[in-house]
Amino acid sequence: MNFFPLSLNKPVFALMVGTLHLWERIYGEIGSERLSLICRPYLADVLKETLETVYPDKEIDVNGIQEGNVLFINGRLLAYEDELPLLREEIKLNTVIDKNGVPVIAFLDQERAASFFEYLEKPLQDSEVLKVFEKLSVLKNEEVDKDLPGAEELIVIKEAELAEWAGSNKVNREKTGLKLLSFYWQLIAENGNCLRDDFQKYPMRGAAPESELFKGVDLINEDDIVIGSGVEVRSGTVLDATEGPVMIADGVKIEPNVLINGPCYIGEGSIVRGGAKIGNCTSLGMQCRVGGEVGESIISAYSNKQHEGFLGHSYIGSWVNIGAGSCNSDLKNNYGKIRAWSSGKIRETGRRFLGLIVGDHSKIAINTSINTGSVVGFCSNAMAVGFLPKFTPSFTWKTEPEFEGHLLDKAVKTAEIMMDRRNVKFTPAMAELFKVINRFSRQSGYNA
Repeated sequence: MNFFPLSLNKPVFALMVGTLHLWERIYGEIGSERLSLICRPYLADVLKETLETVYPDKEIDVNGIQEGNVLFINGRLLAYEDELPLLREEIKLNTVIDKNGVPVIAFLDQERAASFFEYLEKPLQDSEVLKVFEKLSVLKNEEVDKDLPGAEELIVIKEAELAEWAGSNKVNREKTGLKLLSFYWQLIAENGNCLRDDFQKYPMRGAAPESELFKGVDLINEDDIVIGSGVEVRSGTVLDATEGPVMIADGVKIEPNVLINGPCYIGEGSIVRGGAKIGNCTSLGMQCRVGGEVGESIISAYSNKQHEGFLGHSYIGSWVNIGAGSCNSDLKNNYGKIRAWSSGKIRETGRRFLGLIVGDHSKIAINTSINTGSVVGFCSNAMAVGFLPKFTPSFTWKTEPEFEGHLLDKAVKTAEIMMDRRNVKFTPAMAELFKVINRFSRQSGYNA
């Protein structure tokens, strides 16, 4: 729940960082003829549909388990360079390697793999997920929910649970210091490192023959610039890879007078509007439309920020629209550490820079002012005369003078229209997912 609202409608391993989703980074390092992904059951149908559409040639199971020896890898693992392949080579059969009681990687025979699968599945069931939602509350005036266990208490609980399972199944335990993502703001903090790491493993260099760079395009540190097939870069644009690589995927259109600073990734089919300034450590997913000023941010697939306005140190979900003139603050006026909503309470993030977090299918009204560390839930319509609240619940239609709920049928209709405009079908499985999230949120008070 530390990744809500970004992970309300998708597994954490399906979140983007660098040029890839987390599971794609792991799978690319390991490689396998077969792959199984384990997620909350209510997410399974939509995840299957997505995988069948994006990876029709890959054999990927959802919530299934292979026969024979099985390698389990935590989808929150963030490994660089050759860390994961080395760990894979070193792990022995019937061993689990963990960090603070959380399994990071395990290699188990068929019998123990089946038992471990049950161990992993238990907290993912709908009944357990609802308990998580019930711990969340719509907080006002930055009060803290003191009933939620602290970090040290959680470690003790998880260590005991894993020790009991490993002991009863005669599985060896080892420890690792590899990075395991725990909060959504770590995705933003690590994005630049991921972009540099992805570039080292990127299969191509230079510009594809089918790309078109118009007269007046300036490439700085050209050896660290990758331009895919069918890309158009219009006159007056500067691609500056002085501080890190610039990677532009197939079919991207960059309008005139754009400045892009690396490390940066522009996803397949995206459009960067004329005069835009894309700062370093920024990733745009596929089919985004982006203008104005963006820095050190991740904008997931099919989202729009087409107009003037600043977006910094932010994570924007998919199918989000940010209205013209909207700006977020990512630094407090007193330069202090930023507090943000996470797991049902306002937390200390330890970060001096943190902007806006927006769940999928939400919209930000024109000329909206957004404070540091603000969070907007899933499928919400965020608008305010002054600053947005630090936390806007899921399925919110308006925030002033008090929170008003977004009716489910109207939320679904809006999603259908927006997706149809990009020739993406809103399926019955997606409609059911909206219903489940709405029900969970309503029962727990996590919506308006």
